[in-house]
Amino acid sequence: MIRNICHLVASREHGSLEKHVADLSRWQAHNTDAKVSVIAHPRYRQTLDEAVGFIPLNTDRSRLHPTLVWRLANQIRAGGFQITHGHGSKSAQLLAAVQKYTDSPQVITRHNVRHPRDKLASAFDARIAVSHSAVANSRLSWNVIPNGVDIPAPAAVSPGIHLDTIPTVLVATRLVKQAGIDQLLRALAQLAGTELIVLGDGPERDNLERLSRELDVHQRVNFVGDTGKAGTFMRATDLLVLPCRNEGAPYTLVEALLQRCAVVSNRAGNAEDYLPADYLLDSLEPGHLAEKLRRALADRKQLQSDFAPVFERAQRELTLDKMARATWQVYTDLFSDQRPVPAAH
Repeated sequence: MIRNICHLVASREHGSLEKHVADLSRWQAHNTDAKVSVIAHPRYRQTLDEAVGFIPLNTDRSRLHPTLVWRLANQIRAGGFQITHGHGSKSAQLLAAVQKYTDSPQVITRHNVRHPRDKLASAFDARIAVSHSAVANSRLSWNVIPNGVDIPAPAAVSPGIHLDTIPTVLVATRLVKQAGIDQLLRALAQLAGTELIVLGDGPERDNLERLSRELDVHQRVNFVGDTGKAGTFMRATDLLVLPCRNEGAPYTLVEALLQRCAVVSNRAGNAEDYLPADYLLDSLEPGHLAEKLRRALADRKQLQSDFAPVFERAQRELTLDKMARATWQVYTDLFSDQRPVPAAH
């Protein structure tokens, strides 16, 4: 019987990986009999549910720092954890470094395609990946478990934004260079009669607003800021676009599909696993972006028809409950007693 588990986060960001751990640990703390803890830098304490135990560790130090490895090994031993679950490349490297000092089984989750590679990943008792693309080049056996989210209750569309008059595209992301919003604005310049809502904030906002004026599309672009109400806009727009220049599996894609919002996306993460081929981007070249969006918005009834089976599949596969139960099954498979997955509520 699994009574005591621990997650390890060694990153510096507040992105999809960190949300994954916060959501998963919260579900485990409230839906199983196990004591659930998270070892992470003190900055992550506030992101965790109060039912989750927190063990602070300065993970900003190099993975080769002897004090970091020594303290992590001591924390794992002192906690008496039956399973230690590391998330991301640095966590995997740290867990590998403490294997000779600890006895508990180790699980890792790969969140992107960069690391850990097979040589390192082969050292663990179980391996999880958030998408097939993250392990497409691996020769090892992986449990592919997509990110899942809870969807809040519907809320009204923000007043003053009329989303039902002309085709409207939504982008929801932190406004940084790798988000690709600059290319999206250039594509919008080729799409007469289409509006863009930019949901999010960040260091590139001023530059992007300036670019929208230079391209003479500023009257069709609404920089909303970070409202925390992505679902509200997803339910009211025609299309979400994900042009990010990254390799991860964005939660924005998952939430959009659960909100029954069609998506045009790059091929990162699990986009290829879920989206119809016509809605996948091959590049961020503005002409290509514009053509993909033009085709998608040309017949909005057809757009919804194309995505109807995608939305139904998302409801079956992309919820937090589904993700958490699949992860718990990976844990139980490590033990001969095969503790059953908790009953659904």
